[in-house]
Amino acid sequence: MKKWSYLLVILLVFSLHNNAEAHSGRTDSSGGHNCSPKSVSKGLCTSYHYHNGGGSTNTAPAKPVYNPKIYYDSGYKAGYGKGHEMGYKKDSPEQSSDDSNTDYVEGWSAGYQKGLEDGLAKINKEEQDAKDKKTGNDQGEKDGATSFLDGKKNNDFLYASGSSELYKSSYIEAFASSWQLTKNSKDSYDKGYEQGLSQDEIVIPAVFQTDILTPEFEKGHKAGEDERDKNEIAKYGKEGQALGYEVKELAITADIKKDIYIEAFKQGYESGLQKRKEEVVEEGYNYAFKRMKFANSPYEGKEHFSEWIKEGYDNNELAVEIKTKSIELGKENKAYTIPKKYMVNDDAIALHDKLFLKGQNIQEEIDRNNRNTLLTTGAIGIPAVGGGIYLWTRKRKKKIA
Repeated sequence: MKKWSYLLVILLVFSLHNNAEAHSGRTDSSGGHNCSPKSVSKGLCTSYHYHNGGGSTNTAPAKPVYNPKIYYDSGYKAGYGKGHEMGYKKDSPEQSSDDSNTDYVEGWSAGYQKGLEDGLAKINKEEQDAKDKKTGNDQGEKDGATSFLDGKKNNDFLYASGSSELYKSSYIEAFASSWQLTKNSKDSYDKGYEQGLSQDEIVIPAVFQTDILTPEFEKGHKAGEDERDKNEIAKYGKEGQALGYEVKELAITADIKKDIYIEAFKQGYESGLQKRKEEVVEEGYNYAFKRMKFANSPYEGKEHFSEWIKEGYDNNELAVEIKTKSIELGKENKAYTIPKKYMVNDDAIALHDKLFLKGQNIQEEIDRNNRNTLLTTGAIGIPAVGGGIYLWTRKRKKKIA
């Protein structure tokens, strides 16, 4: 008998538990309570009702009561999702729900408009954030490099006041990174340049062995090597020129190792040799104004020099003309005259003067002999005007022809 009593108690407990689980909320003294908004939204109840047999046994079960808020909220949620999707795409065509429930449609329309605004605001913010981040990064990279080159520190930021936080954070990060990268690049270039000044072989330290710094080191090394080559070429060119000017035998010393240095030395030698030849040839050219014939060369017995001075002497066609024509000009002119083309230098003028005077003297001698001949053939005794003898002489007056 006791076993059956225990069984009935257990069944009663389970029955009460199941009724309590139908929906939440405590009952009042009458065994009922008002339906909560949560239970209404779930469709579990609509108004005040009883539990566990409370109230009159003759009361019929309550019929569900229509709640427009449930349909409005459901429509609002659906409309918001669609509006947010379209707004985020920046696509806002007029749309509406085709549901038959007016409360649902009203909620859908309101939710759609709000979702459209929120979606558009979200994409606009994301785009502005992306723009601020990129603009800040780009300007930071530029200013960081410029600041280092201008000798400024890596925290001398230049962003404008009022910039967004995202812009500033991107700018600062890019500025510091760019400043440091520019410094590292310059250090790499400078070390490479120093190495290039001293050796042809390029040896890159481990600290500069990165995709960005290695090329900078190589460029620096090339610039240093080019500078060294330039200096060495100038040096060996001068040495070769000095050797050539002395007209000594061309000899390449062992310390000249690179082909471009050897070539510079050879070119310098040829340049010096040519310069000395031109000077000696010019000396021979002027020598022709001083000597009627080539003799007593100042370079007698010296190889090359004697040939060069003779070459210059023989090439002076103007001296040949002066020697040929100046005597005739002296014979033809009573007054001194000199062609303008003879006035190239003092030696040419002196040669012409000497020969012109010689021509005048020759002509005066001829004239004197002619007068003497006339006197000895009967002209003696003829009274001269003024009671004396008239003797004709040539007067010299300078004149440039």
